[in-house]
Amino acid sequence: MAVHKRLLKKYQEYINQNRDVKYYSSFESLPEVSAVHKWVGAQSIADRLYGIPNDMSAILKYRRASGVYLGQVGNGLFKWTGSCIWNGCLYAFPRTSNSLLKMSLDTETVEYVHLKEPYAREHHYGGICTKEGVVYQPPRDSDHLLVWDLKTEKAERIYLGSRSGDRIFRYCGSILHPDGQAYFLPESGERVIKLNTKTREWHFIDESVNAMVFDAKVASDDDIYGYSAYCPGILRIDTKTDSVKMIHKEINPGAYGTKLGVNGHLYSIPGDGNAIWDYDPLTDRLISIYNFSENFTAKYAGGASMRDGTILAVPAREQKILQLTANQTNLNIPEDIYREYFADCY
Repeated sequence: MAVHKRLLKKYQEYINQNRDVKYYSSFESLPEVSAVHKWVGAQSIADRLYGIPNDMSAILKYRRASGVYLGQVGNGLFKWTGSCIWNGCLYAFPRTSNSLLKMSLDTETVEYVHLKEPYAREHHYGGICTKEGVVYQPPRDSDHLLVWDLKTEKAERIYLGSRSGDRIFRYCGSILHPDGQAYFLPESGERVIKLNTKTREWHFIDESVNAMVFDAKVASDDDIYGYSAYCPGILRIDTKTDSVKMIHKEINPGAYGTKLGVNGHLYSIPGDGNAIWDYDPLTDRLISIYNFSENFTAKYAGGASMRDGTILAVPAREQKILQLTANQTNLNIPEDIYREYFADCY
């Protein structure tokens, strides 16, 4: 806990130094492909961005002004959603697939880590990865968390109730708090799950909520916030009291992701929504910084923050990269702050 408090203070000081930074949007076209929901989630390493193949048959590798497609990972809908980087490899989390997609960052060669107990349909959505290389995936029409040990490349299950199969759960978001607690975010009519990644003890917190949050962030007040995809408002989890509620229900964000700016503001990744939202948790100020003229669904799905504070969103139905760029140059997020607060698994 002392380590977390020291890091939180450093994070708060960094945010305070950059409070005047503002973000502006731009777009860059990619080589055209026919897949519908192309990529969902991304990871950044150095100056590279890797998009996770959802309907797409290849991984997206993007550098500024250059996009290429890596590997042939097969056709099919909703194969992987979200990812992590661990021990020199990119791991994409299975959604309908029965394997982790694994790619070496050195050679960019692709292989698979297969499940011994396969699923017949969509089974989990996204997840988080600990420093020790343990991935926890929340259920999507299943009754358990799926746990991968990346060291041994074996999977096990943590059941959320009896093993009778009478009850299934639908969760769609995950976040690992720097204090070691993981939070799994429900679609609707369920409670947030809080799991201690050291002991694997878990419990439901507060009352049921209609959230539909695919991606959330820890703000400089140490609480968790996430824009909703299909419900009104922004999810807020008070990590000190375990209270869960939707705030700013006057908006329908239509967001497929929540990304953190160097100024401490939270930016929405526009999925079905026609605006990019900018929310400052410290002042509770919410504004729109961009509005799309075209009205169509699933424009972008997740993305990643770069070390210079630039936010990149990967296209689902769009054919362009979305860039949110800071109006200041020479920004460099310290590695420990980047790893614990800016990086994510979606």
